[in-house]
Amino acid sequence: MGGFFSSLFGGQNKTLNSDMAQEGSLAGFSTGIGEKDTTAASQYQNDILSGDPTKESEALAPEISAAKKRSEEAKKARSENGNRGGGNNSANAAADAGVNSDILNMEGGLKSGAASALGSMGQSNLQNATSNLQSQEAMSQQQMENYANSILGKGITSATSSAESAGLDALGI
Repeated sequence: MGGFFSSLFGGQNKTLNSDMAQEGSLAGFSTGIGEKDTTAASQYQNDILSGDPTKESEALAPEISAAKKRSEEAKKARSENGNRGGGNNSANAAADAGVNSDILNMEGGLKSGAASALGSMGQSNLQNATSNLQSQEAMSQQQMENYANSILGKGITSATSSAESAGLDALGI
């Protein structure tokens, strides 16, 4: 009986309503995950681009720590195995300078990557939003066509058309 009444009022597309509900559910899930991840990534990228040295250091903390650890290990090896002359002191100073250079290079690469990623993220979100709106619009249009083509919809359309024709005839148009 449900099929009969739904065909009276909503047309004969049995899967459209469930497809719309499923599309909405998937869109809601994706939106929630996407918003959370995009917000986190955007905050990370903006922190890097902020010019705040503390935020930049936090973003590069693992790489900075690894570079400093390598430098300290090299210094320790020189102190244990090398001579006590000025050569070790200058080698240690050069190692520290190398670490600083590595950090500056990492910051530059990170900032460049952050700016690029942030732009791509924004563009991707806009494309996804446009696609979702177009899909929603198409389903809504299909639903309206189903209503218009249902038994009740055709009856209303036919009655409206007949009344319009009668009115135009009465006016002599």
